[in-house]
Amino acid sequence: MKDTDEPRPPGDLRATLGRDWREIGGLGRIGLVGLGLALIVTIVLGFSITRAARGHLLDARASLVETAVRELPFFPVSEPPVPADLAALDAAVRIHILGGETVRLKVWAPDGTVVYSDLPELVGRRFDLSEPAAIAFAGGTGTQISDLTDPAHEADRSRGDLIEFYVPIFDDEGNVGTVVEVEQEVTGLNDALRRIALNVWVSIGIGLAVLGVFMTALGIARARDMNRRRRQVEDLLASSFRAQEDERRRIVGALHDDIGQPLYRVLYGLEGSRARLAVDDPVGVELGHLEGVVREMDDTLRRELRILQVELAADTGLESALSDLAAVTRRETDLDVSFDVDLSDRPTSEESIELYRAAREALTNVRKHAGAKRVTMNVYEDGDYIVLDVADDGVGFDGRDGLGLSTTRQRFETLGGSVDVTRMAGGGTLFRARLPRAGEDTA
Repeated sequence: MKDTDEPRPPGDLRATLGRDWREIGGLGRIGLVGLGLALIVTIVLGFSITRAARGHLLDARASLVETAVRELPFFPVSEPPVPADLAALDAAVRIHILGGETVRLKVWAPDGTVVYSDLPELVGRRFDLSEPAAIAFAGGTGTQISDLTDPAHEADRSRGDLIEFYVPIFDDEGNVGTVVEVEQEVTGLNDALRRIALNVWVSIGIGLAVLGVFMTALGIARARDMNRRRRQVEDLLASSFRAQEDERRRIVGALHDDIGQPLYRVLYGLEGSRARLAVDDPVGVELGHLEGVVREMDDTLRRELRILQVELAADTGLESALSDLAAVTRRETDLDVSFDVDLSDRPTSEESIELYRAAREALTNVRKHAGAKRVTMNVYEDGDYIVLDVADDGVGFDGRDGLGLSTTRQRFETLGGSVDVTRMAGGGTLFRARLPRAGEDTA
């Protein structure tokens, strides 16, 4: 048996996918496209919803932080703070702000100086303003996950990531006098996001599962319909094959019995009559000419009968028919033709006829177009398929299908098989015909 683990040529895969795409029909193609689009849309929605939820949660927290911060008793930074004002602010911060997820509060001056913090060692120190802080000094509200490499967060690096909210505090003239930074732990936010993401992806998964069940049911129904139609076509083809073979047998019998036998008797009579005449008798000479004509007619009839009989691969067997085909090709051309049949079970009559016709079509194309010197034919099994390979060492396939090749391909595809012709890497052409075994469901 031939090695079937060798990689299939790219053309085989493209042809198979193209054939499957055509065979599933318009409804099947719409379903597959719809399923693909639904999958893409749901994945995009899953990530978009999670990202939007994160943004909304941050905005909600920022709104709560801003409301709480604006209730604090702030003092102007244009002059040295009064200890009583600092004490009042510190007390309000510790009572109303700190605790729970809020771990730090700083009040920034426009020059980057920390004018107040619940961590006393930060007060009076100057740092570079972060981008969210600059946004706040411009009148907006800035938010970011802490950059722990920033020296201003040196004391909080052991806490891990923190969410920073920057809230602008306006003076009596409507200008931003200070910016309050509130730092909160990110654990609660991440837990909420995980719950949201879980619910989103579970919902999407359920939706996709329902869609998948629907598409699977649709696919099964489509496959059953295709199998039913294919079986009907196979039955019709089988009936057609049987009718063709019966008619061919009748023609062979008629030619042999009704024409061949009388023609032989005519030839026998001419020989007998000429034998009774002198060698130089003009009538004998004419009878000799007629005898030659009859012999030519007999040779022609026998040659045509042989062609018809070789077509009856169901009678002689596939191996015998291919042997005759190879012998005729060798005799009529300079091709070195070899063949091998390696099958565990004898093919059916219909299988033998189709494979023989495919081999004859392949050899005809080799004789016409390939300019080859050697041809090999191999018949073997590949799973539920019988495979016929016809390989030559000629100039290679030019990609154009003639009428005979197109007809052969359509006939095999109707039977659930395939015909692929590819240019081989080392030169030459590989004709590969795949035919499902009778009774095998290849859908």
